[in-house]
Amino acid sequence: MKTEDIIRMAHDIVEQCAVENDYIEYKKSASDEVKGSILKTICAFANNYMNREIGLIFIGIKEEDDKENGRKAVPVRPISGIDEANIETTENSLKSLLSHVHPKPVYHLLQDKIDDRFYIILAIEPGNDGPYETSQLAERDKKINMKAGRYIRIRRDSRIPNKREEFELLKKFADFHFTSELNETATLDDLNYEYMKEYLVRTNATPDVRALSKLDMAKALHLIDSSEYGGYRAKNFAVLMFADEPDRFIPYAYVEIIREVVGTDKMESKSFKGPIWIQAQRIREYFRDTIMASYTVREPGKSGAHRVFNWPLEMFEELSTNCILHKEYSRRQYIGIYVYHDHLSFINHNRPLPPITIEDLNENTVFDDRKYLNEDLKEMFFKLDLIQSYGSGIRRAKKAMEDNGSPRLVYSPDNDTDDYTQVIAYINEEYARILEEEQRNDNNTKQREDNASLTNSLQNETSLKQVLKQALKQEEFSKVECLIDFLVNNQKITIQDTISITNKSRTTAWRYLKILVDAGVVHPDGETNNVVYYLASKYLSK
Repeated sequence: MKTEDIIRMAHDIVEQCAVENDYIEYKKSASDEVKGSILKTICAFANNYMNREIGLIFIGIKEEDDKENGRKAVPVRPISGIDEANIETTENSLKSLLSHVHPKPVYHLLQDKIDDRFYIILAIEPGNDGPYETSQLAERDKKINMKAGRYIRIRRDSRIPNKREEFELLKKFADFHFTSELNETATLDDLNYEYMKEYLVRTNATPDVRALSKLDMAKALHLIDSSEYGGYRAKNFAVLMFADEPDRFIPYAYVEIIREVVGTDKMESKSFKGPIWIQAQRIREYFRDTIMASYTVREPGKSGAHRVFNWPLEMFEELSTNCILHKEYSRRQYIGIYVYHDHLSFINHNRPLPPITIEDLNENTVFDDRKYLNEDLKEMFFKLDLIQSYGSGIRRAKKAMEDNGSPRLVYSPDNDTDDYTQVIAYINEEYARILEEEQRNDNNTKQREDNASLTNSLQNETSLKQVLKQALKQEEFSKVECLIDFLVNNQKITIQDTISITNKSRTTAWRYLKILVDAGVVHPDGETNNVVYYLASKYLSK
């Protein structure tokens, strides 16, 4: 970055009283008590974990910390500044600190003036030779008093990275992109020529390219590279896009939709496998056909109506495609989409690449500086029209929820350690209320039907008892009375049923059934050993 641009940028930052962040740090001086803090930030800015254009440390500018009005981490104006006579001494002190960072960072020591006072700008350029770390000599220096190691900048904090951040930092400097690497076992033979041709048709490739042989087509699309052992090895992104079963070569390269089974505490799942761009299309279709639902709502006293969805299709399309596009495919975990009665949950087992944070995903809609984990896939998805413009999917998902009157999307986790990204889409409240009313009405209707059936059963039972009481002698009636409830409810009875109900012998049970036959209450049907006694039709409708 040109020095004049750095000075202009720094001047604007101070003039606008910008808050300290992951590329701005204010220090009143470079005295011994803050040397350790400055050195940490130098190292952190060189590592550039958040992928910023430059990191700026302002010396001679005190940060505000007003507990009464809550103002914090902004420059105190007018600035305290540095006496012109002390500028060289301060710069030498900073150069001494810089010598404790290895490899040597690229930096600029510049001067500027504001509020008629001088201040120093220590500008740290993003390095390519890292990861950068501070020396053991600095740790032993009592004036510096800090732990040696690699440092990164997260928000306003310069600190040693946690395990997840350390891994990402190492990948950053190794320029490692899993999808661009050669697959361990897949070759040209494992790529489906028909999928390759279909991709070219959908992306409007010229006829001569679509007519290429499989080998030449794979070379034109940069899908393969020659192997040191002969033949052609396929790259990981080629496997993901064009293999029949990508998960054979890249474990867990698929999406699992796990649904709550209505009315139970169980879940059911459905796997979506195959080329990932076809996964994206099939998931959309599945949501549209089996999950998405709507009501048309007419408001009293108003003309027209509006349609409300449980979840809007565009939101699901954007978030599910984002899961596929931004997955870290070197990790052995599938993409999970969970469908509950009141929310959807999308989970990827990796974080967005810096400078995007979970906080950004919750608060912002535009991500012009978004970095892509899978650049090759991004370009192919864009050509397939699965994404419309870079960094705009979340904006469209949020707008779809807003247009549907749905609650805001919620991203998590809210810490720097958990290594996953989750977004929850809550059900539209108006839809949920109508659905609840509809289910309540259905339950009420069923209850009325059950009550009517019960009333009819009781009436039948009472009617049958009255008939038998009048037709039979008291002694006979008392013997068969216990069989009436069973007959009314089941409309038939067997000898075994009679034995179980009366707790009498088989012979006695036969006699009881004969009483009912003689009274015209039941009629037998079937062979002697398997006879069934059916309730007479005249009692069925009463």
